[in-house]
Amino acid sequence: MSALRYLAIVFSLFLVAWGGFACGSAATATPTPQPVAVPATATEAPAATATLASTVTPAADTKPALADILVILGRAEGLEKFVEVAEQVGLTEMLAGAGPFTVLAPPTAAFDQLPAAVLANRDMMRAILQEHIIEGKYHLQEMIEPNTVTNLRGDALSIMLGQEGATVQGSNVLGGDFEANNGMIHLIDTVILPADLAADVMALYPTVVGEQTYPMQGNLHIAVAATSPVAYNSTPPTSGPHYPNIVAWQFYAEPFRYEQLVHNLEDAGVLIYYQCATACSELVQQLHDFAQPYIDGGRHIAVVPNDPTWTTPDGAKPHGDMGAPIAVTAWRKLLTLDAFDAAKISQFIDTYEGIDHHVR
Repeated sequence: MSALRYLAIVFSLFLVAWGGFACGSAATATPTPQPVAVPATATEAPAATATLASTVTPAADTKPALADILVILGRAEGLEKFVEVAEQVGLTEMLAGAGPFTVLAPPTAAFDQLPAAVLANRDMMRAILQEHIIEGKYHLQEMIEPNTVTNLRGDALSIMLGQEGATVQGSNVLGGDFEANNGMIHLIDTVILPADLAADVMALYPTVVGEQTYPMQGNLHIAVAATSPVAYNSTPPTSGPHYPNIVAWQFYAEPFRYEQLVHNLEDAGVLIYYQCATACSELVQQLHDFAQPYIDGGRHIAVVPNDPTWTTPDGAKPHGDMGAPIAVTAWRKLLTLDAFDAAKISQFIDTYEGIDHHVR
């Protein structure tokens, strides 16, 4: 997300939290916001522009009263969906109460990316919203230091701090420490799914050629040669912690660590993996002949081997068994094939290649 867009969200939330601005008085005190900007590398969140809550001039040397969590989110354009869902599932009375609560607020665009059947399911959406609410008032740093917090459903949310950002349960932190009169608001880029519902939600995403969609595991950058601090939720992975650099878009005979290849997916790419228990020169040649025109045309395509027996110099075995000779991956998307199918791979590439997953 660009600095201008992030500042728009910060300014919007600051305005609605403090109930507007004073006009016509030179003696108005200037409130001091305390947003904490955590760098992120995630999908774009919309800029939030708020309607001012009031133009009442506060007394000199006093600060206007803070608004509550729902008022702040409801008046910030691009974040109002959280309030709509709270009304839909019957949580507004609680969130308008004294609390305090800490809310992890995804943008409206993130809610809108959920399957329609999920958005229409009141019980499922109630559970999802509860996943974003924590009892108590916590600054980001207070949540990061213990690495976990527990939400209203009793689920522990894992918090990670990387080289260039932070994640909560795989959702990238866009910014935080926006204070309300009944708690704290932090901005995240993706809707967090309860672990017990994730598979059901993922199964409702539409498919192009039978691919699976996987929950987001964040975009954190980690040190080169390090191992991902979380286990990837698919083999091969489709998101998650990764190295700051990519591999060149070409055909490879030697394997790479998943931590490096995931960055290629973030950079708008599609990876075609092949796994052979024995020599498979025919399959390798088919994939080479298929992919080379894409590569020569400047497309974001790379072909790489997946080898569960591959051992690195430190004795680690970085690859898992794909369960199929071919796996095609894009960001959060995985297609496995038992045999070479040019039509399906082409359709997958045409659908998912070229979509950059950095924050703008």
